[in-house]
Amino acid sequence: MIEAIATVVATRTGYVSVEYQRASACGHCHHQSSCAISSGMDDGQGHGDHIIDIACILPLEIGQQVRVGIPENGLLKGALLVYILPLFFIMLGAGIGQAFSVAGEEWPAIAGAVLGGYVGFMLMRLRSARLTNAEYKPVILGVTIPVMQNRCN
Repeated sequence: MIEAIATVVATRTGYVSVEYQRASACGHCHHQSSCAISSGMDDGQGHGDHIIDIACILPLEIGQQVRVGIPENGLLKGALLVYILPLFFIMLGAGIGQAFSVAGEEWPAIAGAVLGGYVGFMLMRLRSARLTNAEYKPVILGVTIPVMQNRCN
C-alpha cells in the first residue's frame, strides 16, 4: 500500500473530500531557480495541492489529517497498461514494418510503428475500462491527527 497524508476539506454522507500535497523530487538541485518544472509545482494557484473524493464511513471532521492509501497492485497494473503496452506494440509494429521493407527503406517501419501504437492505445483503452475500482481507488487507512474541539465554558 502506498500511503500519503491528506487533510479533510469537506464531508458528505458516505464520502469525504481530502486535499493532499503532491510529492516531488524537484527542489533538491542547484538549478531550482531557473527550472520551469520546479517553479510550476506550486505557484499559488493550487497546482501543488490536489483534492479527491474517497468513499468513507468514518466520522471525520474538516481539518483532520488522515492516511490515504492506494494499493500497489493497481498502481503497477495501471503503469504497465499505460506505458508498457503501447510501447510494446509500437516496437512490434516497427519490427514487422522493417521486415516488409525493401532495399532498406524506412517508411514501412515508421508506418508499422504508427499502426502498432494505435493498436496499443486502443487495447489500453479497452483494458482500462475493465479494471475494477478496488484495484486503483484510494482508501482511508486511519486518522492521524484528530481535531480538538474548543470546550471553554
